[in-house]
Amino acid sequence: MQQKILIGLIVTLIIVVFIPTYWAMEPGRQEAARIRQQTEAVERGAKLYSSVCATCHGAQGEGIVGPALKGTQLDDDTLQKFIARGIPGTAMPAWGKEDGGPFHQQQIKDLATFIKNWDKVLSETPASLTSPQQTMPSTTETTATDGSKIFANRCSSCHGVNRQGTSGLAPALTPESLAALNDTTIKDTILNGRSGTAMPVFKGTLSPEEIDALLQFIKYTLP
Repeated sequence: MQQKILIGLIVTLIIVVFIPTYWAMEPGRQEAARIRQQTEAVERGAKLYSSVCATCHGAQGEGIVGPALKGTQLDDDTLQKFIARGIPGTAMPAWGKEDGGPFHQQQIKDLATFIKNWDKVLSETPASLTSPQQTMPSTTETTATDGSKIFANRCSSCHGVNRQGTSGLAPALTPESLAALNDTTIKDTILNGRSGTAMPVFKGTLSPEEIDALLQFIKYTLP
């Protein structure tokens, strides 16, 4: 009998000590989990931003053709809606699958999380968002392979991965679609952009060799 009483007292003591300790620590665990999930979402969003948004909104979110996004005052729901559905009458296309874009809902949330927490979560600008001069290989060889890499990194988000163009945003860039334009005109468009369109200025961000490689790829290489 005394042994049972002793065991009961021990169990009671464990419960009395453990439960308050657990509840005291639980908020900290939940907050740590929330921060971890947010950080992971920001990292995924940063990669998406670098792939499809930086061309128009700037590698540092400073805005080029599209508005600046770093420090945006848009709330999270509005930002997600704009990303998913686009903005009619502007160069902003719809990126959500339900509206014909390539992104599922989690990707849209990740992208919005990155934009809204650009400075709060990341202690420094992610490597994936370094400037084009740092990430783009510079070469004096104007091969189709070089041009394809430049196109994939700098042009595909607007002109399509297969250079087929994006309706309402950017034209196709294939030998057939560019046949009526001479090389000088195409280079000038790459260098100086096109006023009133989503085409940004690449002067200062692409070297002459890179522009030549890009020209050879889009005008003289079949998709």
